[in-house]
Amino acid sequence: MSDTIPLFVIGLPKGEFAEGLLMLKFRHTLEKAKKILPEIIEAKIAVETQNPEGSRTHYEVRATITTAKNQLLYTESGWDILKIADELCRKLEGELPKHTDNRQRESIRKRITN
Repeated sequence: MSDTIPLFVIGLPKGEFAEGLLMLKFRHTLEKAKKILPEIIEAKIAVETQNPEGSRTHYEVRATITTAKNQLLYTESGWDILKIADELCRKLEGELPKHTDNRQRESIRKRITN
């Protein structure tokens, strides 16, 4: 198996600053998620832009993470691609199961003495 999860960004021109930023931020979050969810197969980010020739561009971003068991789908929209990338990463990290440490010291009173 390969060490990195395939990540695809669809809808942004190649070499655009926003594409590199999305790839960087989401790849970092995927590497964190891989430790807890090792069955991640691939991730895809689909970006739809509205009013690209105007002074501001509105982005609608859909992130799909394919695992061996199911697909995780996250959507976010807004004017700032940086905030959208952060929000998508936060949503993915929030879905990850929390590591619980249920180890407790055994009570002296409950020990069986021989």
